[in-house]
Amino acid sequence: MMFTRFSTRLGAIFNMTDFSKGAQKIQALFQGNETERMLTASVVRTILSDMIRLYFENRSALGKGCLVFNPEKPDTSSYVTKSMLEQDLSIAQEAMDREITEMFEKILKVVEKEDSEETAIIAMVDDKGMHIHLIDAEEANKRISEAAENSSGLIL
Repeated sequence: MMFTRFSTRLGAIFNMTDFSKGAQKIQALFQGNETERMLTASVVRTILSDMIRLYFENRSALGKGCLVFNPEKPDTSSYVTKSMLEQDLSIAQEAMDREITEMFEKILKVVEKEDSEETAIIAMVDDKGMHIHLIDAEEANKRISEAAENSSGLIL
């Protein structure tokens, strides 16, 4: 269950944030000369491609859900189904943990509303919280190309 796996490590810091709040960090990746920007684009494409592939393989095998990706420890990443999220929501409600309950409710809303054949639902976990990203492979590729061609970096 997701609740037991992440709650002890992150406590009550599961805060939802907008995708664009990390834009400055992403822009910094695409600084430098043309060769450096192209190499960065290649690395970012590979990482996103792997995450998207993992999401859709799991979605196909297990059903609706979310890939929870830990950028600091990728080997602890896992796919959680809608059913698992609902179970974890019940545990959070029983524990009367309002913040964790709200987090699971938000994730479930995103999974229910955004589930499609084209968009991967990726939750990234770090020491500051959890951030949900909806990633369309074609749109991501387009933005990576724009960032690599434009020395000012990625605009989200």
